[in-house]
Amino acid sequence: MNSKERVLTVLDHKTADRVPITNRYTPEIASELANIVGVKSNDSFDLEVALGHDMLCMKEIGIVNSYKVECNQKHDGEYVDEYGIVKRLVEYDGGSYMEIVKNPLENLDAWSSYRFPDPEQQPILRKQYEEFKRSIDKYGKTHVIVGGVTCTIFEGAEMLRGMSRLFVDFLENEGFVNELMDQLMHYHFKVGKKLIELGVDVLYIGDDAGAQRSMLISPDMWRKYLKPRYDYLFREWRKIRKDIIFAFHTDGHVEPIVPDFVDIGLDMLNPIQPECMNDERLKREFGRKLSFWGGINVQKTIPFGSAAEVVAEVREKLKTYGTDGGFIISCAHNVQPNPRSVDNTMIYYWACRRYGEYRNGQVGD
Repeated sequence: MNSKERVLTVLDHKTADRVPITNRYTPEIASELANIVGVKSNDSFDLEVALGHDMLCMKEIGIVNSYKVECNQKHDGEYVDEYGIVKRLVEYDGGSYMEIVKNPLENLDAWSSYRFPDPEQQPILRKQYEEFKRSIDKYGKTHVIVGGVTCTIFEGAEMLRGMSRLFVDFLENEGFVNELMDQLMHYHFKVGKKLIELGVDVLYIGDDAGAQRSMLISPDMWRKYLKPRYDYLFREWRKIRKDIIFAFHTDGHVEPIVPDFVDIGLDMLNPIQPECMNDERLKREFGRKLSFWGGINVQKTIPFGSAAEVVAEVREKLKTYGTDGGFIISCAHNVQPNPRSVDNTMIYYWACRRYGEYRNGQVGD
């Protein structure tokens, strides 16, 4: 059984030879991992394959590119991207990240003249489509390829308007919110359509809707503004290819809307963030309808835990989510530079292989 067969079997809620593996990490961690396993290529999928990933998923495109420096114009130490979002590079001990410092729609008067880039003509997207095509040609027969179109609607709106302004708009500027979210929906529909046509197996969309112990907006507000638009995207994308698999990323506590994801035909929920979600309840109530992807704690266990704690958590997640299929194990978000991050990531991979084999539908022992 190769990696692709393994993933597709598990997503069909059947047991394979073992639970499929994937992971996420920052560029700084990727560089250290590449040195360990001897990968010299700049292709992130080459590193993922060398590390034993069954599902290849480090590439995300669309407005999520606002988190990157690539193809942005620099002015006075700040970067302005194709969406008009202004950000700066912030360095910290061990790495760096992009921080948004100005939103193009801070003043609503700008909305009447604002235009989204054409996703069929954007230079950065055209380059990324070519990268996906090369990766699909190289690994598409042996591995499941994920095409990411995250920050799809909710987070895209936050990037353009600003979070606090958008939250006020939900109550005071409903017409504007609907127009903005429709524009984001149609923009990312075109990006996702292209990825489906290129041949990705999984289309990975998402918007963070949860904080550590509650949702960022009420479930009713989410159902009003976001659920119908995700439903539209899923229905329209499935018209292009019926067997496309949908994965949805949303950090934090989102248990109140998990039934809504089932309603609109979601296949796989990510990242089932530890300390925010009830693992046993999710598997018990939704394990026959949803697959789960993620589960390993990157707030505590991977950056600061002992080797024994990493192994124990891997075994626990395998046993809880992996029984009878429907689970792809991964860290819940990007592994970041911390004193134990690299060592614990390698221990994570070892534990996944050591304890991830299926025996009579059970796993983790």
